Amino acid sequence: MVRSLRALMLFWTIFASYGLTYALSLVAGKARRERLFEAAHKKNARRLARGFSSLRGVFIKMGQVLGVTGTFLPPAFSEALEELQDKVPPRPFEEIQGRLREAFGSDPLARFGSFEREPIAAASLAQVHRATSRDGRALAVKVLYPNIERLIAADLAVLRSVMPVIRLLMPIGRVERMLDQLQAMLARETDYAHERQNMERIRAIFAGRTDVAIPTIMPELTQGGVLSMSFEEGMKINDIEGQKAAGIEPEAIGKLLIECYFEMLLRQRVFHADPHPGNFLVRPGPTLVILDFGAVEEVTPSLADGMTMVVKGVLTHNDELVLAGVERMGFVSANGDRELLKAVGHEYLKVLSGTKINDFSRLDRDAMEKLSGFRQVRGRLRAVMKSVEYPDGYFYVERTLILLFGLAGHLAPRVGLPGLVLPYASRALAGGFREAAPPSPSA
Repeated sequence: MVRSLRALMLFWTIFASYGLTYALSLVAGKARRERLFEAAHKKNARRLARGFSSLRGVFIKMGQVLGVTGTFLPPAFSEALEELQDKVPPRPFEEIQGRLREAFGSDPLARFGSFEREPIAAASLAQVHRATSRDGRALAVKVLYPNIERLIAADLAVLRSVMPVIRLLMPIGRVERMLDQLQAMLARETDYAHERQNMERIRAIFAGRTDVAIPTIMPELTQGGVLSMSFEEGMKINDIEGQKAAGIEPEAIGKLLIECYFEMLLRQRVFHADPHPGNFLVRPGPTLVILDFGAVEEVTPSLADGMTMVVKGVLTHNDELVLAGVERMGFVSANGDRELLKAVGHEYLKVLSGTKINDFSRLDRDAMEKLSGFRQVRGRLRAVMKSVEYPDGYFYVERTLILLFGLAGHLAPRVGLPGLVLPYASRALAGGFREAAPPSPSA
């Protein structure tokens, strides 16, 4: 209850701040009005990031999501929320031990050969500990935080309670879908039986490939909120210096990563929906190790068809096909102003085609604003939002593509995601986009 009140206080403080800013702007000139809102954006972005970090749990997850998918939020929010991507403090082992007892009884550590009390990784819903099986096999043990399911329910109730105000501030059609999809994602990420199925599903996609590795589940040490799997060696995917020292070309890893996602997204239509740097390791070969299968999602037919049209349109410099693809994906609301969206889209594509980026790993604010399209909707933001609908399933795709953009820029700063995608997209366009049904989970 206290935690929910703290969360409500955070949101209503931000709403009140914008209410006061709006009131002051009514008696201010245009230049001063812009300065007032810019200052309010920065202050409230910092306030939101600090609040989410303090509340932890679902709010950290929400902050991580908004940090990469907050398309209609001012840039200040993305900058402030970015710090939540990696800064998740671990829980004390005494708390984790409670979850282990739920799964394995009063003496859970006796089931293992060894179990390190300090985690090797911590996230918003769980943390990972290194261990060994009783026959000496190296393990990674993922343990859900105690009571996380109850906290998720309470936190989502808080978010839903402020949704009417969010709709007033951001009149995007069906914006509540984002919260619905977050709730569905959280339910799946806390269901380790589902994660085991996801792991086997992705394993089936890359079966026979020696350059992609998936951990192996240890069923006898997996139960309830505890998931034990083989410990996979490797360096972090964003450890560029380590890769070079090991004789691995980072751009080759970037190409392998994009090849894997091209196969998943546009061919198999099921994909790993959390390409965070912490979820990939690299080994000489090169070999890409994929971790954490809590977020594996299917691509809806309309999204897959629309993305294919967008790719073809970009490759053939056909703006109309790009915009048709965006509409096919479901972005245009039933009563939306198609002419306005078309005009904004053409402006954005024109700016995008003239934007030259020499280093995708270090984008300045000017480049970020051009890529985000925020300038194209300035002064028309509410009109554009009223014409836009949030497509079913896009929450996962958008988050995935933006995370991939950042990761690809780090691995291949010269060409970034567009340059890495181009060879695969060109081949697919030349040979046609092959339809494929997602592999079924192994029995």
